Amino acid sequence: MKPKIKSLRLLILDACVLIDFLKVEPSLLVDISQCIGSLHVVSFVLDEVPLIASDEEAARLGLKVINPEVDDIYGALDKSGRTSFQDELCCLTAKRQGFVCVTNDKALRRRCKEEGVSVLRGLRLLIELYRAGGIGKRKVLQIAENIKENNPYHITREIMKDFEEEIEDI
Repeated sequence: MKPKIKSLRLLILDACVLIDFLKVEPSLLVDISQCIGSLHVVSFVLDEVPLIASDEEAARLGLKVINPEVDDIYGALDKSGRTSFQDELCCLTAKRQGFVCVTNDKALRRRCKEEGVSVLRGLRLLIELYRAGGIGKRKVLQIAENIKENNPYHITREIMKDFEEEIEDI
């Protein structure tokens, strides 16, 4: 049985973080949703993740699918800049619902900060899961390394170094 801590966070995942976990260890999404906080994904974001075929499959992975507000759809369509329509929807939904946006994408991180939305990197979920006792040290380091190998654009050596140091300090 996985340890359970009081869920203090409502988290919304962008596509790149969702794909990182799906490629490496999909079952971690369930563990994170049970130990760290409620995991949400905007329906339009889920549509761009071919590794999940349906809302039912998303639910089995511990994800709650959100249909965005019409105003947020129009806001995302009107926004021009470095974020995609889906990323903009993720930011606007996070702002409206009070979610923490979990992303490794620099443009989305910047956009969320502009909107006053709290942001976490995807690897932070692994740190919190390790801290909660939901995963062992060896496994958490291996999973992070696998995520980095799959996503070297967003997970740099510096990010990995900081991650490893933080794990060592726990």
